Amino acid sequence: MRNLSLVVLTFVFLVSGCAPAAVATPTATAVPTPAPAPTPTEAILLEDPPACAGANLVYHSGLQEVLLIGCIPSSVRQSTPNVIWGWNGARWRRVTEGGPQMLLLGGSAYDANRNVVVLYGGYSWATDSCERETWEWDGQTWTKKDVEGPTACDHLKMVYDASRDEVLLFGGGDENQNLSTETWSWNGDVWTKLTESDPPGRAHFGFVYDPVHEQGFVYGGYAEAILEDFWAWQEGKWQSLDFSGPGPLSHFGMAYDADANALLIFGGASSTSTFSSLSDKTWRLTNGAWSALSLAEHPSTRGSAAMIYDPGRKRVVLYGGFASNRNELNDTWEWDGSQWHCILHCGQ
Repeated sequence: MRNLSLVVLTFVFLVSGCAPAAVATPTATAVPTPAPAPTPTEAILLEDPPACAGANLVYHSGLQEVLLIGCIPSSVRQSTPNVIWGWNGARWRRVTEGGPQMLLLGGSAYDANRNVVVLYGGYSWATDSCERETWEWDGQTWTKKDVEGPTACDHLKMVYDASRDEVLLFGGGDENQNLSTETWSWNGDVWTKLTESDPPGRAHFGFVYDPVHEQGFVYGGYAEAILEDFWAWQEGKWQSLDFSGPGPLSHFGMAYDADANALLIFGGASSTSTFSSLSDKTWRLTNGAWSALSLAEHPSTRGSAAMIYDPGRKRVVLYGGFASNRNELNDTWEWDGSQWHCILHCGQ
């Protein structure tokens, strides 16, 4: 059994005493299993999320909000209902509560074609293991999908591939710290393995989707060493990109600014001494070249902040992360294409 604090869990790959579940590409159509009904929110409940690191942000075009998923403070060590918070540019609100338990370091994505939020995997304090559960939220009801999941069960990343109308999953690892090199897709019924090799396996990396050029990007991450490789996913295959950029980096935030046609990275750690090597730098890739930006105002030094692009307001949103002193953060920042602006809980 694991005996790890959340601080260790956030920076090192999980250790588990549980046996891996059998993994196979499913061939049968999944039969949905109804989940406990979420607690209805009849009136808008304004509520700021807790300080946390390693959460996911997704943009929900149906709600026209950025959603914060998997935000669990280190003080929470038991099973808790899944809470999703929504950001409209001015305030956070509690969007829904219920359904699956909240899990650490799982994957989240919004399937715009089917108008559902998809969750997969993550670590559970309640069971002291990572889970291979697939859930969907349609804005009203949570549904658990009775399907076999990918090999990885935590530290993975997911994005929505608009060119294929599918959710893509890459990276992460299993219960025995084996890092996965597999890429999978989810179409609402089954998980399908698309590739088995390349990029190399990793955790704490960046994975985003570029809707302008219909491609995904993977950068950096944590394996036996801190990685600095850069990959593009397009037309069902990976291609290594040789762009000199931020160098070795893990635990960073990354988002694709579609309006500016730019890839943005903030913070992260440059060595396996995670806390002492954290950064407060903003990197931008545009027109085929990386640049480190010199900015008067920017978020403080941190790792594992959540970042996403809000196409409705043309802003990149950043939330939380952990500081060099190991404290978790709850500040909210926005990038307008040229500058960072602190919106809530500034001065951290």
